[in-house]
Amino acid sequence: MPLFVVALLVAMVAVAATRKLGLRGREAPVAPAPTVVVHAPEEGGPSPPAPDDAAAVGAVRDGRMLHGDARHTDRAAGRAPTAEPVVAWAHDVGGPVEAQVVASPDGQTLYAASLGGSLMAIARADGATRWTFALGERAYATPCVAEDGTIYAASDAKKVVALTPEGKTRWTLDTDDEADTGIELAKDGTIVFAAGRKVYGVTPGGFVKFRFAAKRKVFASPAVAPDGRVYFGSQDHYAYGLTPEGGPRWSVDLGADVDGAPVIGDDGAVYVGTDGGEVVRLDPEDGRVAWRRAVGGFVRGTLSMTRAGEVAAGVYGPRPGVLVLAPEDGATRLELRIPGTGAREFGVHGGPLEDDQGLLLFGAQDDEVRAIDRSGRVLWSFAAQADVDAPVTLLDDGSVVVASDDGKVYLLRGK
Repeated sequence: MPLFVVALLVAMVAVAATRKLGLRGREAPVAPAPTVVVHAPEEGGPSPPAPDDAAAVGAVRDGRMLHGDARHTDRAAGRAPTAEPVVAWAHDVGGPVEAQVVASPDGQTLYAASLGGSLMAIARADGATRWTFALGERAYATPCVAEDGTIYAASDAKKVVALTPEGKTRWTLDTDDEADTGIELAKDGTIVFAAGRKVYGVTPGGFVKFRFAAKRKVFASPAVAPDGRVYFGSQDHYAYGLTPEGGPRWSVDLGADVDGAPVIGDDGAVYVGTDGGEVVRLDPEDGRVAWRRAVGGFVRGTLSMTRAGEVAAGVYGPRPGVLVLAPEDGATRLELRIPGTGAREFGVHGGPLEDDQGLLLFGAQDDEVRAIDRSGRVLWSFAAQADVDAPVTLLDDGSVVVASDDGKVYLLRGK
């Protein structure tokens, strides 16, 4: 083959591989020495409830979808290690992992979707591969697992598949574009996801209930309220609210791409993040803006929510980090800035997970996973070998599942 043809093929592969990664940011200058700026919560601010209150605020045991539930709260049941953990096992899944690792209903099998184009079932006990399913293209989307063990997975092959716990196909649905956002499971069993500029609602049997089209791409996973209403943002600068049947309720122009996947508060309030460097609170009834808070960088990952009702966001550069904001007015209750590169495309992709003790866990594009307490103190960190954009998963025994762009899934345990 002529050399110029080889060069052209290599260039085409490189462009395809970085088409989305460029949106999330993959500049790799050397980070400065670790220095962290922390603003502790104000005196008298609400503190997380005791572990016994976990059920009352909807803590999820062994997360089975993105951020643990359809509202995206990421309140996980279990106590993460408070000191540096050990690596129980590390498993190579054959490609970078941007999707959160989810668990089977019994918590004994973990499912990892990768940019290598596969969904892999991994034994929780020892990291052994139980089966691998070829998705046909890169998978950015976090899978979802139903109570009966059915696994729903999506990929850039413009398909969503439903698999048995043994990895056999139950059904396949062709979508109009790349299905690259996390799949959420509504209370009635409807699975909700986005592909291209459309948001889909699909029955457990694989029949399309609705399609709703935004004007431009929907980059982040929709959130689903307990009453079935669906909320999402788009790169047309709008945030949207839909009825449970997929009809329009409202839309609001926020002036920038709305790439931060929503989180829904205990009172129904909807929070989104934007490329305008803001977190915005919206009224669920009419989309009215209650407040908008500048956070100093792109907000592109899924937001989360503490048990105290605060909204938590990961922020990109030039001062990347994690912020926790008061629900009533967006005031900063906790701010932790990690070492950055000065680049706007470098940062923390998504809000942190909260455990039963109120510890916050998150990964970042400096390859680190951190656990911090509510004073902003870093209790421990774990270094992967590449960016950690995928949300971490906490299992009920306190094990922490980390997925990285280094192509590995790690299980961390307390010593």
